[in-house]
Amino acid sequence: MDTKLLIPKTALALIFSCLIYQETIAQDKTSAYVDELMEVAIDQMNEGQYEEANVTFRKILKLNTVLPDDLSYLFAETLYMVNQIHNSRNFLDKYIRMVGANGRYYTQAMDLRHFLDDEYELILVCKLCDNRGYRLVACDVCEGHGEIVNPCFNCRGVGISRCDTCKGEGVTTSLNALGSLQYQTCSNCEGKAQVACKVCQGEKTLSDPCPACHGTYKKPGAEICAHETAAVGGRLRMVGTFE
Repeated sequence: MDTKLLIPKTALALIFSCLIYQETIAQDKTSAYVDELMEVAIDQMNEGQYEEANVTFRKILKLNTVLPDDLSYLFAETLYMVNQIHNSRNFLDKYIRMVGANGRYYTQAMDLRHFLDDEYELILVCKLCDNRGYRLVACDVCEGHGEIVNPCFNCRGVGISRCDTCKGEGVTTSLNALGSLQYQTCSNCEGKAQVACKVCQGEKTLSDPCPACHGTYKKPGAEICAHETAAVGGRLRMVGTFE
């Protein structure tokens, strides 16, 4: 047997084992850090510090690792308490899909779903926010006009284009009775060789619905809407104490 081949294979196996060991150590450290942050977030929820818990949960999500199933429900409740209704429902649905009726917080999840349904009824009738519950603000793309004005694509903002009848010559040709070529002033452009742009009708510009607000003059902002009838900060705790 050629021992020259055995040495590299052995070295590769050792390197591979070391890499797996290092990865395992890294995963264990990340898992321990997740558990630590989960405890912090739960303590913050128990203290009613939902804004702080929101930040802590987002730190956990950024770790890009396997997360506890309970996080989806706990984060859903936290988001509900800070008025992020759309995001709350997404995480709640995820929790119910993952654990079903066997989930630790399944009962609370069903209660939270009812609360979220009530919130969505407010969103649907509210004229101050979009369908995700974010307060509408004046569109800064179209500056509240609902449309964007751009130079005409056909005439490039000039307002005129070449006459198609005379091909920009100003005259047209035809054969007379004797078969000779005769020239006539173009009746379409009256000999000017140019006509008003057929796309913008000589206006030089075209108006299109604003791509940001779709002609509605408003777009969702960063502020969560209170829907006028909703009591800000008046939401009830879903559960008493988290263990």
